[in-house]
This record gives sequence, structure tokens and C-alpha cells, in this order.
Amino acid sequence: MFKLYVVFLKDADLIGCETIAIDGTKSRAHNSKKANFNQKKIDQHLEYIEIKTQEYLNALEENDTKENSTEIKNI
Repeated sequence: MFKLYVVFLKDADLIGCETIAIDGTKSRAHNSKKANFNQKKIDQHLEYIEIKTQEYLNALEENDTKENSTEIKNI
């Protein structure tokens, strides 16, 4: 969802994506196999994110289209 939000901000010209800001968090550098990324790993991860995002959006859409059979009689 964060990726969709960033794309929305870019499309609305609210961010230019030219500056990267990092907060004051101290990070430790490491280059393990899990932390090392190449273009193939990045592409696979982006594809995974796209699939999961679409599954989530489809589930939301399916839930919205279901008829609610529960009737409220007294409030």
C-alpha cells in the first residue's frame, strides 16, 4: 500500500523523488545474503508486492460486492 501511495504522490506532482532523506536512526552496515540485493532479487520482490497488493485489493472489492444479509431491526 505504501508503494501505491508513493505512486499517487508522484502522479499528483506532490513529490519529485529527487531527494532522499534519512532520519537520525543509526543503521549497521551488513552484507549478508538476505541483505544483499541485485536486480533479479529486486524484480522478484516487486512482483511479489504487486501480486500481494492486487490480492488484497481484490479481497476488498469482493467484500464490497457481497450483499449484507444482516438486517438491523432495533438500534
